[in-house]
Amino acid sequence: MRLSQLVCAFALLTLSASAQDKKDAAPQDSIRVLVNGQPMNGKVLEIDGKHFVAIEDLAQSLRGNIDYGDGQIALTLPQIAAMTTQGASARLPAVTPPPASPQLRSTASERPTESGRVQGILTYFFSFQVGAKPDAGSKVWLVKGHAEIPADLNFVATSSTLGTSRNPQLYDAFKYSIADENGNFELLNIPPGEYTLILQSAHTKGTLNEKTHIFGKGNSRNPRDSSGRVESRNLQIKPGEAADGSKDFGPNIDR
Repeated sequence: MRLSQLVCAFALLTLSASAQDKKDAAPQDSIRVLVNGQPMNGKVLEIDGKHFVAIEDLAQSLRGNIDYGDGQIALTLPQIAAMTTQGASARLPAVTPPPASPQLRSTASERPTESGRVQGILTYFFSFQVGAKPDAGSKVWLVKGHAEIPADLNFVATSSTLGTSRNPQLYDAFKYSIADENGNFELLNIPPGEYTLILQSAHTKGTLNEKTHIFGKGNSRNPRDSSGRVESRNLQIKPGEAADGSKDFGPNIDR
């Protein structure tokens, strides 16, 4: 009898320790994260006494921009960058640079800008009373050359590749971003050339029939648009210029 009691007690201690480990690794919804006084939305994961948050949550909460490409993830937070710049200028004495020689000034002015960028605003039709709203959270990929996603296949994508259910890695994503709460996105440092911009809505589903008008239904059950309407457009990136990638995804017809 005493031996069985000891076995039961040991089993209870083991289960308690396992439950505590799972609790420690679970997302901490009650923890609030403030960045420069700004609250961040999203879950907090605590592992070994350290707290982790998703960079996508940081970008969405602080109106930042995420740029994926070239083997790196660039998170830009304009408010923090501005405050950092102001703080640095307050600490450092003002220095007046020496005037440039006429020859150097001429060379600098004649040097062409090597890269361009894509920027735009993504929206969707909410209702006749409200009209259009920002399509916050919609995703943007930039692919070199021509790219096309057939409507009869499921759209599959990550931050670095995109394609279909038959070939998930059909195209490499040269740039990737997520629209902020105002529907804005920007892709920077793009060499001049031909590209395809592929967009996926976060609020609308189903395929629109472009042959009639914006509210005309096509085959709303097309696999490509079942998780979010997918649109694409060809862009010519020019040195030093910004290409417009704005898009209104129209109404949600998959209801």
